[in-house]
Amino acid sequence: MENKKIADIIIKQIHLFFISGLYGILLGLWYEFFRTLRKNFVHKNKMVHLEDVIFCFTAAIGLFILFQVYNQGMVRFYCLVGLECGAVFYFLVLSEVIGKLFSVFIKIISKIVKITGGIILFPGKVIVKNTGKMLKNMRRTVKIIRRNK
Repeated sequence: MENKKIADIIIKQIHLFFISGLYGILLGLWYEFFRTLRKNFVHKNKMVHLEDVIFCFTAAIGLFILFQVYNQGMVRFYCLVGLECGAVFYFLVLSEVIGKLFSVFIKIISKIVKITGGIILFPGKVIVKNTGKMLKNMRRTVKIIRRNK
């Protein structure tokens, strides 16, 4: 009976270790998203800092939830090791491929947004362009009228 309790505890700890490892992989994916954004778009320092704050804040919330749900709020060293193993696995094995996929995905989304924005803003562009021409013509007319006076 005693051995069964110990075995159950060890199995739960191994389970939590692997869940922590999966969360480490998930954090690697989340960071890769921000890293890909930085590679594909020019960022100012303030935007980079904001992205870092968003990453850290969301990672901390996820870690808090992980510890609350699976370990009654207790931080265990093997959970932190599991997180680290998952993150290292991601960056050594998956990062390059996922980064390229994210890059392609972001380029596709960027093109879709540009095309959609162009379609949505087209009437406004036509109005502004025609208004500019009309104002130039009015300006010429006003100059001619002033010269004649």
